[in-house]
Amino acid sequence: MTSDSILELDELRRVFPGFELGPLALTFERGHIYGLLGPNGAGKTTLINLVTLQLRPTSGALRSAGTDIAWGDQRWKSRFCYIREEPAFYGGLTVAQTLSLASRLYDRWDAAVADRLRDLFALPPGRKVDKLSKGMRVKLGLAAALAHRADILILDEPTAGLDPTARADLQATVRQLHEDRPELCVILSSHIFEDFEETATDIRILRRGRLALKASADTLRSAVLYRTDTVGAVAPSPDLILRWTRRGTEWLLVRGDSALDTELKRRDDHHDERPHDLLGAVYHGTAHVDLG
Repeated sequence: MTSDSILELDELRRVFPGFELGPLALTFERGHIYGLLGPNGAGKTTLINLVTLQLRPTSGALRSAGTDIAWGDQRWKSRFCYIREEPAFYGGLTVAQTLSLASRLYDRWDAAVADRLRDLFALPPGRKVDKLSKGMRVKLGLAAALAHRADILILDEPTAGLDPTARADLQATVRQLHEDRPELCVILSSHIFEDFEETATDIRILRRGRLALKASADTLRSAVLYRTDTVGAVAPSPDLILRWTRRGTEWLLVRGDSALDTELKRRDDHHDERPHDLLGAVYHGTAHVDLG
């Protein structure tokens, strides 16, 4: 735990018939945008439902600043805002009425922030929610979240079903919000890895209920991907971020400019790959990682 940590998962685990999430040990810190990436069925929504106290864990614990988060903890619930793939609002209410209703639900509501964000997002005050596009409904949720001064903003598949222009607009909105409130912690869940390339500061990839990758976006941007037919020739190392094998070929994701990177550049049996989309290559590679 660090002084900036706002949420800790201590060996968190949830078991269903035929599926198990975890155990997961993760920390989420203020000022970071976490890209929670994984295919459908990997456990992303289950993880979010545990964090938002909509599911009880089978074992393990949730903590904030070292203190256990109890089931039904209303103080914890007031600290986050959870926006689902389809934001839940009353369709018959207008934008202004929706924000007015939200203001009565939260003790820390800031009307000035709500008005500013409504104008920033170009949300028509008199338009009914059911007449808004999905992207605009997500923005209405963001306005409500930040107006009640949430410490954690959780977005579950917010760009699903959006066209490329609307997706880029929403990504830019998240980046702008983070610039305006640098202490905000954002957890952005998606199976679309392009959502994170210009947004996330940290990447977490789930596969089959397990954590397949944990790395900062900066680490991934500077990493080097090697390919070799000499499987198992490289020993475990702090410089080795990820390793997977497919069809007799081993792939090694290595910290750029590290001792291991220097060593592999000199070896004839390891080839420096330059994929057009490194995050995409790594994401697909995690499908072949042995998660135990």
